[in-house]
Amino acid sequence: MQDTPARTRSMRRRPRPAPLSEVHAEALWRPRPPVGFDDDGYPFEDQTLSESTAHGDVLNYFRNAAFALLADRPDAMVQQNLLILFEEGNRAAAVEPDVTVALGVGRHPRNSYKLWVEGQPPDLVVEGLAEKTWRRDVDIKPALFRDLGVHEYWQVDPLGRLREPLTAYRLRRGVYERIALSRPGVYRSDVLDAEIAYDRTDMVIRNLRTGERIPPIHEALRQRSEERKAHEAALARIAELEARLKG
Repeated sequence: MQDTPARTRSMRRRPRPAPLSEVHAEALWRPRPPVGFDDDGYPFEDQTLSESTAHGDVLNYFRNAAFALLADRPDAMVQQNLLILFEEGNRAAAVEPDVTVALGVGRHPRNSYKLWVEGQPPDLVVEGLAEKTWRRDVDIKPALFRDLGVHEYWQVDPLGRLREPLTAYRLRRGVYERIALSRPGVYRSDVLDAEIAYDRTDMVIRNLRTGERIPPIHEALRQRSEERKAHEAALARIAELEARLKG
């Protein structure tokens, strides 16, 4: 029986789609030597440095606030500068957001976030725009995070390169849609269940369940110290009064 043209066409193999590492080659991590490798030969660290105190401070606050918001979820991972590897066997298929949040994967130690091990993409990533790389964060990386399936992508701009100091996107039907303001200057994160505002001077992250603002770490430590001193002073006053009564 001879093959008809239609049968011959159906027997031809459909071309495989190009891997994401080729489609988004410009978005891939560009390591700064020396580079550390895990036991399987995958990279997980390099000589990456924070560009400025403003850049480092706002990202540290975002990371610490995310920790606080997810404190009651032992399955939630929050990390800073954690390498995401997304093609098994391809050590160059890597991207490094400034902050990564993943729900349901646990908080066990990991050198990197391997999608074939974790079984899911991160839920939220944050990029703080830096002088040398801000165009990649704005124009190139979002498409990779979208195709990886990252639910929320946040851009924090301490440089003043963009019109808005804070921009956020949410994945809907395979497309990133810009998150609208929930009220003037404030955006809502579904992943963190929080409101986030930033004016290039201060970032404020507020727990939507309680309405409370998450304080920066230095402020929280100072408040804790003041509360401890007040408690100690109260105990000393009680001891003094008791001593007077006995006298």
